[in-house]
Amino acid sequence: MELLPVVAKKRKLTKRTLKEWLFVYGMLLIPLIQFAIFYIWINANSIIMAFREFTFEWDENDNEIYVWSFYNFTRFFKEWSNPESVIVSALMNTLKYFAAGVIMVPVTFFVSYFLYKKIWGYKMFRVVFFLPSIVSAVLFVTTYIELIKFGGALSTVWSWFGAELPELINDPERTTGTIIAFTVWTGFGVNMILYQSAMSRVPQEIIEASKLDGCPWYKELWSIIIPMVWSTVSTTLILQFTTLFNSTGPILLFADAGRQALLDNKEVTTIAFWIYQKTRGGVDLNYPAAIGLFFTAVSVPLVFLVRWVFNKIDPDVTY
Repeated sequence: MELLPVVAKKRKLTKRTLKEWLFVYGMLLIPLIQFAIFYIWINANSIIMAFREFTFEWDENDNEIYVWSFYNFTRFFKEWSNPESVIVSALMNTLKYFAAGVIMVPVTFFVSYFLYKKIWGYKMFRVVFFLPSIVSAVLFVTTYIELIKFGGALSTVWSWFGAELPELINDPERTTGTIIAFTVWTGFGVNMILYQSAMSRVPQEIIEASKLDGCPWYKELWSIIIPMVWSTVSTTLILQFTTLFNSTGPILLFADAGRQALLDNKEVTTIAFWIYQKTRGGVDLNYPAAIGLFFTAVSVPLVFLVRWVFNKIDPDVTY
């Protein structure tokens, strides 16, 4: 007789648990459907498209007529024999953006170290460096353009020294460098917060002991801080390598109505931006799909190789 209330209580708890599970899975159903459609299906479809050869013909139902082949990859490899190819220029520009991103990792780490050491005005510098991450990119691009345009603040400063500021945006040969400079200016952001957070977890007893031993700041940085936060640094470097062929700047924001010609200039475009342009209003989407698949196939093993290398040099530090 004493077991009946316990059994009844368990039944009631089971029904409640069932309702909770139904609620949780019901809430997860919509994002799961979105993930299946907009990620799994779209990526699977892009892989299939890479092996389709567009014939520029349609049947009576207006369906695209295509044949299965490696034509898109053959066409892509033939592009490399042409030094004037848009793809070659786009790849070179992409590697420039990637190199700037890799260089920014040690620069950001170095700046984060001095902010961690609480130099004079470190709170102000922290806000200045992180501000581009929380303010609209459109606003920063507009401000940047106003600074570097003819008659802007930078042009005025150059005129004080009897020099004339060259055209930086409308000249395609200088546009990529100008946008890279913008990405460097706004590239501290999240990594700086990650590095400072990792440095703040370093035991202060170790820092104080190094001070008593007369350890200079550069030795503290190299022998103490870097080994103890290397896992964070290596993670950001690996993530940087995942964007090897996706590295690009805010080209579309720089090319407003007055500079629309920049969008079609091969000296400015990148791989990611070129694919965006082709898929935005193009007819043959199979060719950019093949290019995207090729660079994905190249970058995936490269990322795993970089990860393996960084894990090998990971210092054996626990705290």
